[in-house]
Amino acid sequence: MIRTCVLIIAAMTAFAVSARAAPNPSDPEKKWRFEGKAGVVEVKLTSYNNHGITVSSLEIYAPDGTPRSVTEEAQFLATVLDDFPKVGVNIHSLDQISFRFSEPEAIKKVAIDAASSKQWRGALKTNRASVINPLVTSFLNESHAYQEWDSVFKKYGLTIRVAGVEEVIVEPFSKLGISCPAATDCSNLSVPGDAFVQMDIKPNGIH
Repeated sequence: MIRTCVLIIAAMTAFAVSARAAPNPSDPEKKWRFEGKAGVVEVKLTSYNNHGITVSSLEIYAPDGTPRSVTEEAQFLATVLDDFPKVGVNIHSLDQISFRFSEPEAIKKVAIDAASSKQWRGALKTNRASVINPLVTSFLNESHAYQEWDSVFKKYGLTIRVAGVEEVIVEPFSKLGISCPAATDCSNLSVPGDAFVQMDIKPNGIH
């Protein structure tokens, strides 16, 4: 089956040695650059005023589009959060983190959940964002695809949870190199392989 774009609606487990430069507190856009195992990974911090309250968000991405690793990114995010006092930003101003869901280990976890879901098979037939996106969101949360990230944020009294996805792309389950769940037919089955993801960042215990 050819890789299929379902809808466009608003994308190694080894530890890598990172080379980074902490941003200057006066920079309008604060950015960290890391050398990952498969290529460069960048994390961008944006802060803005919301009715007198400073709110901050993070974006994580690979400028050259190379695959990223959840494990590596957890290490990079730990460095970024450690640097917050140096750039004069309160870590508890963090509100969101956005990225493309494209890490192989996360994709495999979500694929297993999707393959086991009758709802997912029905959603593929509808080809509707309103049906597909909430399911992908739930798979990302329920599979704990980004548990390593969450562990990093919890050290700072924060927790993360996927709020929604857009631009969902599917690909054949057979391409992932993993076993189909027992009593499940994965032949000709497509599963989420890429999406734009937005996570909420909140104090521990608040969802």
